[in-house]
Order: sequence, then structure tokens, then C-alpha cells
Amino acid sequence: MTDLGPVIEISAHFAAPGRPRAVADALNRWFRWVVDGSPEPMPPCFGPLGVDDTTYRWSLEEDVDWTLGPHARVAGEEVRIAIHTRDTAVRVAGLLRALGGAQVRLARDEGDVG
Repeated sequence: MTDLGPVIEISAHFAAPGRPRAVADALNRWFRWVVDGSPEPMPPCFGPLGVDDTTYRWSLEEDVDWTLGPHARVAGEEVRIAIHTRDTAVRVAGLLRALGGAQVRLARDEGDVG
């Protein structure tokens, strides 16, 4: 059995109306692209939101430690991401900040231990 790492929930608040949905949709498009092997051309993900897509041209082999695609969801004015990771949660949190997120939080889900 492969150790997927702990589940980390990353959340950020977005004050502008409609921004949480736009950010979650862009993140899910990007997550899918990374999990699919980062084929060229990279789809437009963050450019329409004011963030250069080329900065986030990540690949499974070199840039991320997750193989199960994370999923972004909207909860009111927040975007929440659940991700199995040991190493990339802080980088994804930085992406949320770049997309305009405030009050970015990371929480580890300890789940059932043992």
C-alpha cells in the first residue's frame, strides 16, 4: 500500500462576489491537468484571474507529491482544498494567496490513527 501522506485541508477567504467559484473552477481544471500528466498545451487556468499560468506549470514527477487529484470546493466565501500531501501544501497555499485569498489556513486531518 502506498503512503499518500496526510490529508491537509487548505482554505482561503475571497471577499469579491463570484471569486470563490472562479478560483475553485480554475484550481480543479489545473489539478486535472497535473494528474493527467501535464500535457501540452497547458489549459488557461489562472491567467484570467491575474496570475501567470507558466509559474504553475507543475508535473507529477518533479513538482508535486500527490497522485490522487486534490479537489477545490466553495463554502460561502471560502475555497477549500483537501489534498494528500507531505510536501506541497505550502506551495498550494501560496497559489491561493496569489489568486487573492486572505486568511489562508492549513489544517492536518489526523483521521483514524492506528
